[in-house]
Amino acid sequence: MNLEIGSIVGDYQIVEALGAGGMGKVFKVRNTISDRIEAMKVLLPDLAGEPDLADRFLREIKVLASLEHPNIAGLRTAMRFENQLLMVMEYVEGVTLDHRLQQGPLPFPEAARCIGQVLAALSYAHGRGVIHRDIKPANMMLTRDGTVKLMDFGIAKSATDRKLTMTGTTMGSLYYMSPEQIQGAQTLDARSDLYSVGVSLYELVTGKHPFDGDSQFAIMSAHLQQNPVPPITLDPRLPQGLNDLILFSVNRDPNTRFQTAEAFRNALNSVAGLAAAAPVAAPAPAAAAAAPQAARAAPAAPAAKSHRALWATVGALCCVGILVAAITLAPWKKTSAGTPQEPAAPPAAATAPAPAPAANPETAPPAAPAVEAPAPAPAAATPAPVAPAAQPKTARHASPAPASAPASEPAPPAASQAPPQAPPQAPAAQAPPQPDLSAQRAEAQKVREELVTLSARAASIHSTLDNVRRSQAASGLGMRGDWLQSVSLMDSFLRGSNDALAAGDTVTAKDLMEKAERQVDKMEKALNK
Repeated sequence: MNLEIGSIVGDYQIVEALGAGGMGKVFKVRNTISDRIEAMKVLLPDLAGEPDLADRFLREIKVLASLEHPNIAGLRTAMRFENQLLMVMEYVEGVTLDHRLQQGPLPFPEAARCIGQVLAALSYAHGRGVIHRDIKPANMMLTRDGTVKLMDFGIAKSATDRKLTMTGTTMGSLYYMSPEQIQGAQTLDARSDLYSVGVSLYELVTGKHPFDGDSQFAIMSAHLQQNPVPPITLDPRLPQGLNDLILFSVNRDPNTRFQTAEAFRNALNSVAGLAAAAPVAAPAPAAAAAAPQAARAAPAAPAAKSHRALWATVGALCCVGILVAAITLAPWKKTSAGTPQEPAAPPAAATAPAPAPAANPETAPPAAPAVEAPAPAPAAATPAPVAPAAQPKTARHASPAPASAPASEPAPPAASQAPPQAPPQAPAAQAPPQPDLSAQRAEAQKVREELVTLSARAASIHSTLDNVRRSQAASGLGMRGDWLQSVSLMDSFLRGSNDALAAGDTVTAKDLMEKAERQVDKMEKALNK
């Protein structure tokens, strides 16, 4: 078969060669009937006799025939010509993201848009039982209008495949292969593709591979044994939320990374949306969702003059607000990070030197009365003198010897009725039901993914507040006390949620995460984010 430029292959004329891979060549062709430009992939003639490669080529045709998505280069048709198998595909005009990286790392918003489209394609493919298994920037084509097309399903595996040859298991590029793929796992699932997406995203925003080495063995060992350098270390301008998201996505254990492409995409969109948010009001200048340390390294935003009078008023109350917040938060920070409940002092703590106010700290910021908290201490001690003899009676009624209670204390009729209610304790001997471990793991993973997104939002709030603080300091003003308290509560709840999740207490982790989210919502509303 003649594959020279200008030659005719069936109803297609070869216009130019687009590239060559390990098993075939791709040509730009023109349909001589419709004049439509398309791409033709041809198995190399000297490999046509290789049964494994021929099977892979046929598998790619069948996989692509089952997929139709705007972010996947589609199959037009397949045919045989002179006993040669041909695949005619959608012609995608553009450059691969691997080629785009030659100009340097992509700005985060652009990288997020590209990877978001790749995840949309994978969500569709995974939903149909297709695992790509060769995700990398070289297989992501960026068109002129910004659309990304996922390409090269040559080693993809569908749910109907009964086996895959050794050639197929080792063809994925080593820089992007998941640990389970490197170890030759027989059953790869969608999480392997998501690991490769995380590696690709790391490279797109930093320009470097997270796992590298001077040999194939060194690269494989890095995937299996090493932790990548945090992306924010390579580029401090990156949002802290993005840094956490990428590190989460490339966890070696498939159970501790994103479980679905949709969950990965939602988290990425959340981080990108926070980074792109540009509030109009001066108190909330545009800022990427970066950690406070990264934000301090960035140049300070100029103070907005149009709101100087407003902030002068706020500044007048600033010192009192910060003092109140400091007094209120001091005992809070000493509590256990695992279960930071609302800082209302327990009523039995009669000797506490500075009990917290009864108001809910999530809805009411501390005010001047918080400084006067020691005043109620005498009132807390007043219940002690009431009916001192009644306390021993109550204790005796709660004891396991109810028979002596009526003889020694015949006066109270309620006391004589208490003993018959004490014996029913048999249900305590019943064996507790066995927990559903699979459901617990699924719930823990769901909370873990939600925490990644919520932490990204919290990082954005810190970044914005740092910019506001610098602007206010340049004008001789300070920060609002209620904001400082809300942020402190937000951070405490997030730390407690992470600690509870690490300890296996999913219920507490979820409860604290919901409390943290309320503080996040409150601050985002205050900052017009």
